[in-house]
Amino acid sequence: LAALAAVALVIACASRYPARPAIVGLAALATMVVLPAFPLSNSDEVEVHFLDVGQGDAILIRTTGGHWVLLDAGPAWRGGDAGRTTVLPYILRRGGSLEAFVLSHPHTDHVGGAASVLTALRPHSYWDAAFAGGSEAYIASLAAARKQGIEWHRVHPGDSILVDGVSVSFLAPDSAWTVGLKDPNLASTIALVRYGMVRFLLVGDAERAEEDWLLAEHRTELRAQVLKVGHHGSSTSSSDTFLDAVHPDVAVISVGAGNTYGHPSNDVLHALSRIGAEVLRTDEAGTVIVRTDGVRIEIEAKGEKWELGHDSSGR
Repeated sequence: LAALAAVALVIACASRYPARPAIVGLAALATMVVLPAFPLSNSDEVEVHFLDVGQGDAILIRTTGGHWVLLDAGPAWRGGDAGRTTVLPYILRRGGSLEAFVLSHPHTDHVGGAASVLTALRPHSYWDAAFAGGSEAYIASLAAARKQGIEWHRVHPGDSILVDGVSVSFLAPDSAWTVGLKDPNLASTIALVRYGMVRFLLVGDAERAEEDWLLAEHRTELRAQVLKVGHHGSSTSSSDTFLDAVHPDVAVISVGAGNTYGHPSNDVLHALSRIGAEVLRTDEAGTVIVRTDGVRIEIEAKGEKWELGHDSSGR
């Protein structure tokens, strides 16, 4: 479209009859502006994209109608952020509107790119665990939401978002439990994404104390075919009891290559192997895409696609 616009406008400038090529050029430019707002095509599959944003989290859900829900927005650094460099181009290249933003907790490796995304795409709602205090990036995200008129919601257990048949239900945090906490990780938003019979459990940086709370309050709801492993695979998360309750077929670890924290922990990798989960790491596989029609599950990573080898609707 850019090439067409350029050629048409050059012809218009050089022609004795510029009206027609000028109209073509302007139409091409207009199409370039509005096209990203529309999905390229609808699909009967839901996609969950675990973006490679280095040491941080950014997860995109794409519905069958081509709409998006974003959970976390990756890190920020001096002079830039993952929202601007990764999340925004990723959505704009594929088309469709951002319906909601969900923040797991206010650490910069999760909220760093949020202000850029909120300012550019203006989702309808911002869902937040509302842990007291937070980083400069967190404060910037709230300011961007206020400026753009984005409706802010505090996450409560039992709240949910429904977009094109995809349910995003929140299991935690409970404000009565988190009020005495000092670590935002322990108040991570826990989101259960459901489409048909397929379930994704997204746990932010939840550590064992929050896992124990989930086991006490929501044990029967934790079972999921796909798990976003807590806290980048840190040994502070993913207890044996918790993994047994979730018992995922696929475990995705969002982690930066050569990070200084030693993530993911070998103990966590062994624990995931013990329960038979297929482990995919963004530092090794890059962005991981999981697609489902509500029964089957297909995975795309490392330039390859494959389907889980058994019926994902039951065990």
